[in-house]
Amino acid sequence: MLQEAKQPPPRDAKTANVAAAASLIRGVRLCLPVVLLVSASLASTSLRDIDGHIHTVPLKPGFKATVLYFVTHDCPISNRYAPEIRRICHDYEPRGVRCLVAYVDPTVGTEEIREHLRQYGGSQPAIHDVDHELVRLADATVTPESALFNETGELVYLGRIDNLYAALGTPRRRATVSDLRDALDEVLSAKQVSRPRAKAVGCYIPSLDVIQRGGLN
Repeated sequence: MLQEAKQPPPRDAKTANVAAAASLIRGVRLCLPVVLLVSASLASTSLRDIDGHIHTVPLKPGFKATVLYFVTHDCPISNRYAPEIRRICHDYEPRGVRCLVAYVDPTVGTEEIREHLRQYGGSQPAIHDVDHELVRLADATVTPESALFNETGELVYLGRIDNLYAALGTPRRRATVSDLRDALDEVLSAKQVSRPRAKAVGCYIPSLDVIQRGGLN
């Protein structure tokens, strides 16, 4: 004799809705792509300064932070910032900050860089960034521009040193915001940099392709 198939006991509306939601969530999980968390720390590169000393950037054991200053010898705005660059290095190097100066014009000679350093009084290591390795590392676009890396090699600030220039040809009587100093103070206090980017005003850094095609002439 055929027996009638037993039916599952009826579920109330609430139970049915919960089951349907759980099924939907399982389906969504299957469809979601896997996202890998990538560290913001950048790969280090080693370059020689004009005196032959090797510097590993951005990581350097024993330092709490590294500041890269991007400059050119013939940019008036860059030259005007030379005293402030010296002051910042003087104030922060004793606190564990390393200062490096990157000359980004590949057409300038080493002796021209030395003469520029003598004229503007810089004592920090000067790297001739002939192949724009440091420019690409920090994504620098103008001179002067500063890039700040924390002790793990993460780029935590990129931009102007301060707001002395409102625009090209429009300097203020004095700076009212010291962006780089503020970022340094936050890093040294183990805080997140509150303003990681601030547009720099200065001389455009042309790409190596433009330079090789004579675009600076």
